[in-house]
Amino acid sequence: MNTDFRGLWLLAGAWTAAYFSLPAWLLWLLSALLAFLLFLLLRPRHDRAYAAPWFTGPIILLLGMVAVSSLSFTDPQCQLPGAPEQQRRAVVRFEDLASAQGQGSTAGRAEIQRYWDDGQWVACQVPVYLSVDFGLPANAGQFEAILDLDAADAGSFDWWAQAASEPQVSSWAEPTAADLLKERFTLSLRDLPGNAQALLPGMLYGDRSGQDEALGEAMRSSGLSHLTAVSGSNIALIGAIVLVLFRLFSVPRVPSAILMIGVVGLFAWFAGPDPSVLRASLMGSIAAVSVLLGRGQGSLGILCLSGTALLAIDRSLGAEPAFALSVLATLGIIMLSPALTEILLHIMPAWLAQLTAICCAAQFTCLPVVIALNSDFSLYSLPANLLVAPLLPLITALGMICLLLCTPWPGFESVLIWVPGLPAEAIGKVAHAVSGLPGADRPWPAGLPGILLAVMLSLALCSLLVLGRETERLRVRQVSLGVLGAIMVFAVALIVPATLFYREDVATDWSIAMCDVGQGDAFVINLGDAEGWLIDTGPPDSGLLLCLERLGITTLGKVFITHTHSDHFGAIRELEESKVRIGDRLVSTGFDLELWPGARVLEPGTRQTAGEVSFEVVGPEARYAQYAEPNDTSLVIRFSFSTPSGAVDFFAAGDMETEAMDRLLRLRPQGQAAILKASHHGARNGGTEIIEQIHPQILLVSAGKDNSYGHPHPETLEMAKRIDATVLRTDQSGTVLLTFTGQGIRGTSLGTPVR
Repeated sequence: MNTDFRGLWLLAGAWTAAYFSLPAWLLWLLSALLAFLLFLLLRPRHDRAYAAPWFTGPIILLLGMVAVSSLSFTDPQCQLPGAPEQQRRAVVRFEDLASAQGQGSTAGRAEIQRYWDDGQWVACQVPVYLSVDFGLPANAGQFEAILDLDAADAGSFDWWAQAASEPQVSSWAEPTAADLLKERFTLSLRDLPGNAQALLPGMLYGDRSGQDEALGEAMRSSGLSHLTAVSGSNIALIGAIVLVLFRLFSVPRVPSAILMIGVVGLFAWFAGPDPSVLRASLMGSIAAVSVLLGRGQGSLGILCLSGTALLAIDRSLGAEPAFALSVLATLGIIMLSPALTEILLHIMPAWLAQLTAICCAAQFTCLPVVIALNSDFSLYSLPANLLVAPLLPLITALGMICLLLCTPWPGFESVLIWVPGLPAEAIGKVAHAVSGLPGADRPWPAGLPGILLAVMLSLALCSLLVLGRETERLRVRQVSLGVLGAIMVFAVALIVPATLFYREDVATDWSIAMCDVGQGDAFVINLGDAEGWLIDTGPPDSGLLLCLERLGITTLGKVFITHTHSDHFGAIRELEESKVRIGDRLVSTGFDLELWPGARVLEPGTRQTAGEVSFEVVGPEARYAQYAEPNDTSLVIRFSFSTPSGAVDFFAAGDMETEAMDRLLRLRPQGQAAILKASHHGARNGGTEIIEQIHPQILLVSAGKDNSYGHPHPETLEMAKRIDATVLRTDQSGTVLLTFTGQGIRGTSLGTPVR
């Protein structure tokens, strides 16, 4: 073996002690065991002078455990008194308000500065993860609010907090030079396509506030979400680019490394003082120096020592996923990328082989943490990362140049920004495309068995890869690489067929489902106990029955058909001939009843209630529908859901076009609704006035992927953006579920069905 792995024992011991918070009696027991092993180490030895005893590793492990545990006992803790669930008035401050700002809400890491207890303010800095659904100014500093608090099980924050009252701002934060620079850079992106505008700030300095829910879900499902966070791999890439530039100008290695660390430190100041940024800067600097200066052996020890020091300073990092991902990604880059680079050099250029190796190495080592966080995995994560890996240096290097030029040379920068902007747009399109592929977001065994399986797979891959490179015995190397190849082939042969056709169970707490039926409409309202209401069926052979089966719906108390076009009515025969039980068959006043025997006409103004769901028929009026085109005879319905946080309305517009809808809304004016089904699949003739008047939080667009009609139209999407509505589309996300929670409406994707 060429690499000294003893530092891993130290890091493992420190991490174990930090994660499990060892009790005092166990600390004394471990100290006694450490003393005994040290006594054995000091005894007279009869082996070779340079040979290390077999218990050297356990000694280092115990040293790490004892050191971190001992420091934690002397660390004074400031905690909120009371039960694990409580409500309390407090003065709070976000760690980085700019990155916490989202669409209509603010959420992120924050710190309680003081809290009200027993008739007085108590000064106490308590880390929390805070969500504020009320409006909060962009330059707010400290603010006072009533917080609903739940104790956090692990992480760098102690409590989950939700603002239960409107914040009262008590101090204002003066914008820094970094804030002003970020603001100017964001303005310079206004001419770029939507994905590029949303992704570039995240890819350069970790600001995800411009991403809508659909893009965020696509990035997660495709395994690309790490690209828009300040991670160790991102910092490593910045450091690598800086080092390459210095070496091109013949700057010696040591000054290059010092200057690179200085640049990374400057970037950490710019991105913000968040602990994850500081950790990523440290780990990324180590990784960049390791890979590009060829000092892998020393960097492994530095990484382990740095990780141990961070755990000793802040023991809560031991249970924080961001810390685990940062350390494991850097560990993978140091230990695995040299071996992967040697393998990939046979099939690609050196520069591409090195970048690809970095990407794959981080994927291998971070797998257990990813599984623990998501309980699923992206089948196409590795290919997607490999596909976009060549674009990252271009985006990072020229993106940073544009960031620096947006103030002194805005005219030139607005042209240059297209160079990193187009690759960023391509990454967004890759994310949407990959997330819509069959098996894109695959379930993994839940709970501890799934995590252990991921750990075993990751350990096997990493151990065989390291052994195949580090061993000096040719036979061992051949066997290791052979077994590694066999595991990879077996995993692909087993996982791919299984995940293409396996579908995980769907939770039963959803309220509205937008089924992916291609170019058509099919919406299901959940009434509970496997019963629902259906709005339209989609075209023939479009997968409606598959969607109902996936949702667990066996009874349809009501089936609403908006109009006679095939993309809304085409699958009715399949539905009638299926085992799904159908109750009322309901149509509009303009529907030809001969097409569907047994159907009943719904007159405008009709109201009905079933449990916590009610509906009111808005249109069409019979005198206009009698001679109208089929689209303008569409049944327009307003559904209302009773939830613990208040009523949530869903306005279903069918395919009614602009003039007919304007006339209908003049006759029957409508208030705002939280959810709007875009008229005519988001087509231009569906109009934007309905979107502006209903002013939804969520706009649902049911359209076929790559449809020849160009649905949804850019004007529709632009209006949704103007009113800050989240757009959910079946052509991008497949079947979409809306769930009403105490915090609002949560949209999730089931992906594209296997037909």
